[in-house]
Amino acid sequence: MPDICKLNPTFPFNFEINRSKRKSLVLYVKSGKVEVRAPRYASTKWIHEFVYDKKDWIESELARQKRHMKQRLVIADGREVTFLGKPRTIVALISPQQDVKVTRDFLFIYTRQNTPEKLEKLFNRWLKEKAMEHMTTETIKIARELGLEDRLNKVIFRKTKTKWGHCCQDGTIQYNWLAMMAPREVIRYLIVHECSHLKHMDHSKRFWQTVESICPDYSEHRHWLAENGHRFWSRQ
Repeated sequence: MPDICKLNPTFPFNFEINRSKRKSLVLYVKSGKVEVRAPRYASTKWIHEFVYDKKDWIESELARQKRHMKQRLVIADGREVTFLGKPRTIVALISPQQDVKVTRDFLFIYTRQNTPEKLEKLFNRWLKEKAMEHMTTETIKIARELGLEDRLNKVIFRKTKTKWGHCCQDGTIQYNWLAMMAPREVIRYLIVHECSHLKHMDHSKRFWQTVESICPDYSEHRHWLAENGHRFWSRQ
């Protein structure tokens, strides 16, 4: 069982200590929780000194994660959601036929039940369909532009929490369909990034040169995704 260190004047946050056969201390701050992974026989004094030394960073990270949680997506009538980088106001309409339609300013969700769970399910299904149409076509085009079309196997979509995209050794490219909420140029960067892995499976200088060859502003788009990607995840 992990040790739970409760709030006190020294540590204005709770943290969990998990012991194992590891040799060093490591700190994780995730989903508003603080975890220390420690050697099985590490002294409490050593662990507390380690956490205290990182206290300012931990508090800053907890505040950042709390701020990001408040900025997360809410799929509900009257709320805003972005599609291809442009905000649209959600309009939920009760209808026997379930569907999603997008216009210049609105996203209409036709649903039998106006509940957050149902609206999010319909929205995700629709967004995945749009990703399959747009991102698959663009991946083929960009792979061809890079001269790597013969290395591309297939394009698949999964709602993964750790990566926006992934390229496998067999030429399969995977995307998170939530990326369709980003601006077009950011989506294009993501596709260029993964297609470049068809040639270079690492993040070497040659890899980034390949990305830059058709996406000169890649660093700007990469930064945008890192700073704003959390907004595409719902609070549920």
